[in-house]
Amino acid sequence: MLVITRAILCLTPAWAYGPAGADPASRVSLGTDPRSGLRYIRIAGREAPVYPTVDLSCDGQRWTLTLARSEDGAVYELSHANVERMLNASECRLFLPDQEVTLAREQLWGVWAGPTQGPGAPTVLVGQVVDVIDGNTILVNMGERAETVRYIGIISQENRRPPGPEAVPGDSGQANRQLVARQQVRMELDTMERDRDGHLLAYVWVADKMVNAELVRRGSAEVMTVQPNVRHRDLFVTLEQEARDNRRGLWADAAEPTTPTNVEPAPRPVAEARRGVSPAENGWTCPTSQPIKGQYLTYTGGGRCVYHLPDGDRYSATKADRCYATVEDARQDGCVASRR
Repeated sequence: MLVITRAILCLTPAWAYGPAGADPASRVSLGTDPRSGLRYIRIAGREAPVYPTVDLSCDGQRWTLTLARSEDGAVYELSHANVERMLNASECRLFLPDQEVTLAREQLWGVWAGPTQGPGAPTVLVGQVVDVIDGNTILVNMGERAETVRYIGIISQENRRPPGPEAVPGDSGQANRQLVARQQVRMELDTMERDRDGHLLAYVWVADKMVNAELVRRGSAEVMTVQPNVRHRDLFVTLEQEARDNRRGLWADAAEPTTPTNVEPAPRPVAEARRGVSPAENGWTCPTSQPIKGQYLTYTGGGRCVYHLPDGDRYSATKADRCYATVEDARQDGCVASRR
C-alpha cells in the first residue's frame, strides 16, 4: 500500500485581497509523492478552490506553479531545485488569487529536509557585506553589530599557497569579491557557530546561490571539512571533484593531484566506540570478516580518511590504517569513498 507523507501546516493566512470567496476551513499541506519523489503543496478542505496556477515567493524571488492534479484538493508539484530554494530561504509565501499564506521554515524543514540535512531548520542570519577579507572570509554588517564571517567547509587559495606578486588561476579573493561585494547575504549556521577565534561560521548565500559551493565549483577554493559542521560536505566534495576533472582554477596545473581533498580529520572516537579493527601488523592485509580498507591521506596536509572496497582499482596498492566490515562502519568512522 502506498502512503503519501503529509504534514498540515495549520497556517493562518494573511488576507492580501480581502476574504471574499475564500473558505476559512481550507488548509495548505505539504507532502512527498512516494512514486515520483516529488514534493508538493496541496490546497485542501471543505469546498477548497482549484486554481490553474499559484505563485510562490522566497526571499523576494517569485515564480509560478501549475496545477498537477485536482483529486483530494488542488496539488501543485515542485522541482527539486525549487524545494532546495525554499529550504534555503529566510521566508516563503504562497500567493493565491484571494489570499496570501506564509510558509514557515520550520514546517518546510520538518517535512521536506533530507536525512543529510536533518529535520530541524538551521538558524539563518541576514546582513550586508561591507568588506571581503580573503577568499573565505567577509565582514558583514548585521545592524546592531558587525561580524567577521568565515565560510564553512572550504579553504581559500590564500591559506593554501605561499603569497606571490601575481594572481594564480582560481584566485579566490577576486572570485569571492565578485560574488559577495556589497551584497545582502544570508548566513546559514551549522552545529558549531564560531571558530576558536570567535569568527562566525556560515554557509553564505546570495539570492539562491551558496557562495561556499560556487567557489569550490569554480576551482577557487578547496574543500576542508571540520567536524561537526558537515551539512553540505557531500555537495562540496562532488563539486571539487568536478573542478579537478575539468582542471578549473586551482586545478589548472597538471601537476596537481586529482584525488580530493584537503579535509581536516574528524576527532577519532575513543577506542571502545570506534568502528572497525586495526589491520595486520604490516598494514597491507585486513581480516576476511572486515575487508574494507580505510586509509588516512596526508599529502595535502589535511589528513582525510578514504575507504577502499576489495574490488576497487587501488585496493591491493593501499596500505590500511583501519579495517571495516561494512561501508556504513567506514562512514561512521569518518571515511568517505575512494574515487578509484
